[in-house]
Amino acid sequence: MYRSHSYFFTLCLAPTLFLLTPTETRAWGVEAHMIVALVADRLLQAQDDPAGKRLADLLASDKSNSWTKTDIASEATWADVLREKSQEGRFATTKWHYVKLDPANPDLTKACFGKPALPTMASASHGLQDDCVVDKIDQFAKELRDPATLPGERLMALQFLLNFVGDIHDPLHTIEHNDQEGRCVALLPPGAKTPVRLSAYWDDTLVAEAEGKDAATAAAQIVAGITPADVRKWSSGTPANWAQESYDLAKEITYSFLKDVPKDAVGSKYAFPVRKGENDPCGPVKLYSVDTTYRDRAIAAVKEQLAKAGVRLAFLLRENLQ
Repeated sequence: MYRSHSYFFTLCLAPTLFLLTPTETRAWGVEAHMIVALVADRLLQAQDDPAGKRLADLLASDKSNSWTKTDIASEATWADVLREKSQEGRFATTKWHYVKLDPANPDLTKACFGKPALPTMASASHGLQDDCVVDKIDQFAKELRDPATLPGERLMALQFLLNFVGDIHDPLHTIEHNDQEGRCVALLPPGAKTPVRLSAYWDDTLVAEAEGKDAATAAAQIVAGITPADVRKWSSGTPANWAQESYDLAKEITYSFLKDVPKDAVGSKYAFPVRKGENDPCGPVKLYSVDTTYRDRAIAAVKEQLAKAGVRLAFLLRENLQ
């Protein structure tokens, strides 16, 4: 976006529209990312935190962004739009959005590609494509804090952080079931007649059922329910700790149907409909029916994950916007 960062400056002006393929998924949908960012913003404003003013000033410096609006909620989606609209951006940054821990052996170093260091003198936005969301949050937070960081890079660090803190709280982006982050699993929710992808159910449907479809209203409701004890408890730990929490949730709730659902609830394989001329790389997938207990636990988990993400994003901004 800035000439001092020619690589991403080129990406942001690239006219080519490159949409995600069926095998690539984003984490939370647009509404969830907006909710997380707005929760963080409201928490900073409520405390009259100086970081809130610095945040507003930094967002106001975004003059070259033609992809999203420049309010905090819209900027929280910028890193996803980068992957959608730029082939180079998708190639360079897709792996930064997740950390795929093995369900049987959750080795963080392995899931983070050996935790490579940034190349000498390289900014976080020019890091290796084989890196994970845990390390990228640490890298971009450090850049945001460093007074020597150039203005364009500081803005980009903020844009990635606004998105990645949400991503690391999405359970589907912290576990590897070889199902394209839940895209290749068919779920039949209680009362539904048509199966949905597990990814769509968690990242969109449950968010709407938990918080409604208006991000600003949802953020206000979440903030109203967050206690000072919650803020103290959640404003701690590291991105590695947060990823572990999301991973545990994925095993205990998101994928609980693998062990909790009765055998007779697993139907024949289901093929999702596709547009004419397109193919679904998943092919026919197993169909699982889940009950109201699963839905209720999932809604509660989504509510808490969005609240935690908002509190922790506010914490990171407070600590690093000096």
